[in-house]
This record gives sequence, structure tokens and C-alpha cells, in this order.
Amino acid sequence: MSWLAERLAGSIRARLLLSLCGGLGLLLLATFVLLDLGIDRQIHGRLDDALLGRARGIAAVLESHPPAAALAELQAFNPGYADSGHTDFLQIWDARGRTLLASASNAAANLQPPPAAVAANAPLFYDLRLPDGHSGRAVALRLNVGRHGADAVLAVAQERTDVDALEGQVHLALVAAAIGTIVLAALLAVLAVRGGLRPLLEFGARARGGAPAGEALPPERMPRELRPFAESLNAAFRQLREALERERRFARDVAHELRTPLAEMRMAVELAQRDAGDPAPLHGALGAIERMRRCIDGLLALSRYEAGLDRPQLEPLELAGLLRRALATAQPPAARNAVRIEAALPRECWVSSDTALLERIVDNLLLNAAEYAPPDSRVRVRLEPADDGLRLCIENPAPALEAADLAHLGERFWRKSAAREASRHGGLGLALARALAGVLGLRLAFALEHGVFRASLEPLREIAALMQPES
Repeated sequence: MSWLAERLAGSIRARLLLSLCGGLGLLLLATFVLLDLGIDRQIHGRLDDALLGRARGIAAVLESHPPAAALAELQAFNPGYADSGHTDFLQIWDARGRTLLASASNAAANLQPPPAAVAANAPLFYDLRLPDGHSGRAVALRLNVGRHGADAVLAVAQERTDVDALEGQVHLALVAAAIGTIVLAALLAVLAVRGGLRPLLEFGARARGGAPAGEALPPERMPRELRPFAESLNAAFRQLREALERERRFARDVAHELRTPLAEMRMAVELAQRDAGDPAPLHGALGAIERMRRCIDGLLALSRYEAGLDRPQLEPLELAGLLRRALATAQPPAARNAVRIEAALPRECWVSSDTALLERIVDNLLLNAAEYAPPDSRVRVRLEPADDGLRLCIENPAPALEAADLAHLGERFWRKSAAREASRHGGLGLALARALAGVLGLRLAFALEHGVFRASLEPLREIAALMQPES
């Protein structure tokens, strides 16, 4: 698809402007052509009428007087025929094409004859080059001259320099008027389209703003054409708000209700483990309880931040120390999976962020990498400069992950394996990390290159950093 086709397909404004400007341009072009033809016809028609009237008067004199006397009378009446090089010319030819009479202005008797036969009572108009070299207009008539009424052809000619100059001025004025009108029409079309689409653009801006409390799009302040869309969107926003609130309330209520029995179960298992002769079988129960606790805490955190109940508290934060503490937390699960964690961190790096939220994001990303990396593999952690701050990158091999899976990462309870009940993970780690990154105004992106999964968090706003690696 061409660039113009893409622009037209994606913009109502472009379509309207093209239609209006194209239509107005064609209309003005047609008007210019019609005006030009009409004015030319009027100018030439007046010239031809004047020539025909003069030719008929001359023919009447020639038919009623001897040719020599008639010519003398005509030259006395109109000195233009007696003045050599003037703008008026006449010449008479007999039936054989021989010159019978010519005005003094046409001393060489070389006026161009009619290009075709002249019928009786049917004047023939034609353009020609005059004896003085100028362009001219002529009319030819059949008449009878002499004592015996011999058949002859009379041609009366006149320079058309003034007429051509007037025609050129009219053309120039029409072209200037057409160009000015096109520019003005295009400007008016732009203003009209902009003004006409303003309600639609405002409607789109309000719709992009989401569905805040109350009516997101007040229909009574919109044009009639947009009111059905506003009412439909308001209804959809209302249903969406209600569904989100139900989901958050359900997750919050379930999490609150489960925390107490979960703590009781943990206490009971720990007591049983202490009193049991062989506490090893109870380790699995404690691990399951711990995973349930993390899942419940994640649900509570998600519901509180999404509902706006908790806000980030930005303060100076030593990022390198936070990352080292997170690495220590991730070492036990990494050791269980025979996974090595490698990190090249600066001695000190200060950023502006919320300590609790950023720590939770990093913990979840590191735990996800340590638990999902295959045995005997390495997890790499690094800080690198970005366009507007620092970027934290965590990489681990992920042979089971596919490019199509990246779109699902960060969804609640999504896991690659279909056997969810056999999984050791609650499916909330990356979802919680992405939600908390959004709260902090950070971008959490996932990529998969050559079987290596990379999570990148940016931009971490640097305050002061000593980026020399530790020796």
C-alpha cells in the first residue's frame, strides 16, 4: 500500500481534505475553462460582428459605384485604408483569383485570400498574417462588382493586436483569480474540517482517558451524531469498572480470609515437625504453605496498588546494596536448582525510587530466573547505562520458552506448563513485578534471544553513582 493510500485509510481528516480540495479544485478548473471560453467567444464575437458590419457596408458601396470611385470614397471615409501600414486592409479578387482592387494600406496587394471557397450570403471568417507582419482577423464576402456585375470576393481585414493583448490580460486575471480562490478554498477547507472534527477529536481524547468515576463522556455536551457512541462507551466503562472492582474485591477478600488459616496451618506444621521423630516429610508441607503465603501477599499487593490505596514513596536509594541483598535471598533456590548467579555491580549507585517496591520487583525477577533456569546454568545480572538513566538486566537460559509466550508473561496465574497443580509457582511473580513497575513509572520488558530470556527494568533515575566494578 502506498504512503498516500495509508494516510487516506488511516485518517478521516485526510479523506475530507482530499475530497474537499479535489472537488473544489475540479470545480474551479471547470469554471475557469468555461469563463475563458465564454470571454474569448465574446471578444472574438464582437470583433467578427464589427468586421462583418464594415464588410457589408463596403460591399454595398462597391456594388453601387464603379470600383475606382468606390475605393476613393472608402479611403476618404476611412483614412485607414489610404494610410500605408495602418491596421485596416481590404482586397478584391475576381473569380480567377486575380486582384481587382486593393486599399492603399495594402500597396503590395498581398492580403492573404480566404482559405476556402466563399459561399453566397455566407461570410467566411479567418485568421491571417497581415501585410505589415502583424496578426489579424478577416472576413470574406461574395459580391458583384463592375458594370456587368462580375462575381468577386471581398476580404476586409483588421489587426487583432489589441484584442490579443486584452485576451492575454483576461487570461492572466482569470489564472490569478483561480489560484487565489484555490488557496483560499483550501484554507477554508482546512479550517472547516478542523472545526467540524473538533468534537470528534475531543471525544477521542476523553475516550483515551479511560473510565474515571462518574460519566467519562457527558453525552449532553456532544453533537447528536456522537451521543450514541458516548452512551455506549459510558455503559461499557461502567461495566468495566464494576467488573474490575468485583475482581479486586474478590482477590482482596479471599487473600484476607486465607491469611489467618494459613498462619494456623504453618504453626501447626512447625509444632508437628518439632515433636515428630522424623520431620523430613513435613518439609514439603512447609514449602507449600510458604508458596501459598507468597501468592496471597502478591494478590493483596496487586489489589492495593491497582485500587490506588498505596502510593510509592520516592527517596534516595543505594541500588547496589539492594541488589546484593536480593542476590543473597535468591541464592538458596538457585543452589537447589544448581544454578549459578553472576553479577558485576558497582561499588555504590544511588537512584531515586521506592525502596520497598523496587526490592519486591527485583526479588520477584531474581526468584523467577533462579527457579526457571535449567540446572547447571547461569543467571547474569548487570547494570548498564540507558538513554534516561540506568537499566537493570537479568538474563537466564529458557529453552522451553517460545517467542509467542512473551505476550503472556506478566499475566496473572499464567504458566507455561498446563499441569498447574504440579507447579511450584503461583503465577503472580512477573504480574506483580510488572504492576509495581508501572506504579513506579518504570518499563519492565521481556525478550527472548537465542534461547536466553532477558528481563530489563528502566529507567532507574540515577542520583550519584560510582560505577567502577568491585575489585
